[in-house]
Amino acid sequence: MPDSQYHPPPGTTHHPPTKANLKAWWSQFNFVPKTKKDVMQGPTEVPDHPVFGKPLKESLRYASVQISTADANGDLYVWGFIPVVVAKCGLYLKENATEVPGTFRVNGSNKRMRELQAAFESPPRYGKSLDWKHESYTTHDVASVFRRYLTQMPEPVIPYDMYHLFRDALAKQPFNQEEVITTYKSLIRRMPRANQYLLLYVLDLLSVFARKSDKNLMTATNLAVIFRPGIISHPEHEMSPHAHALSQKVLEFLIAQQDWFMLDIVPPP
Repeated sequence: MPDSQYHPPPGTTHHPPTKANLKAWWSQFNFVPKTKKDVMQGPTEVPDHPVFGKPLKESLRYASVQISTADANGDLYVWGFIPVVVAKCGLYLKENATEVPGTFRVNGSNKRMRELQAAFESPPRYGKSLDWKHESYTTHDVASVFRRYLTQMPEPVIPYDMYHLFRDALAKQPFNQEEVITTYKSLIRRMPRANQYLLLYVLDLLSVFARKSDKNLMTATNLAVIFRPGIISHPEHEMSPHAHALSQKVLEFLIAQQDWFMLDIVPPP
């Protein structure tokens, strides 16, 4: 993957980001395996199910992929981590499923989904060595496992303590789009690193599908309905369809305006 020297400007972006800039921003990241030192320092006792149904921070201890970028000297600099299952399934879906109707709406085979989930929970590689070309999984199998990972997290990608902040930004009607974008940029920067990178990766993936909704039927609205439980939800609103509607609007807005947030990410200290 080619590296780029593009650096996002600080503060609010006043002009819509161009596709060229977005490509430059995202292409500077590489997925690289953990070093031998990382593996040696990893946990020694592995639970039966170390990935699915576990807190994000805990699952990353066992099955993570580094997000790295090259500096001016060509040396790789680690920005953060995302779960292996998210990286592997996300890349597969981008390459194979963007024109498949109902990609995230149609469930896969329960048998194949169990097998795929087991692969992502099996040490020592946790699915890193999975070669899709030698497997018989369908796009719906992969999409279902991707969605299942997010839905089974004990806490959504947007933490509970930020749930109302994300909703309040869009609750006032009519809203000022530029102000809401600025607010969401600030909130995303305040998220824990692991949640921030997972959110940005998922939004990037969903925006790719939304842009091809004429073929895959996955509009930003449809995607927001499907992914709301795993991205922005709260126990106190679990049985409230009215509350779900606002959360879906928040996620739909984040998907539609995803380009702004990708460019505004700040390197860790």
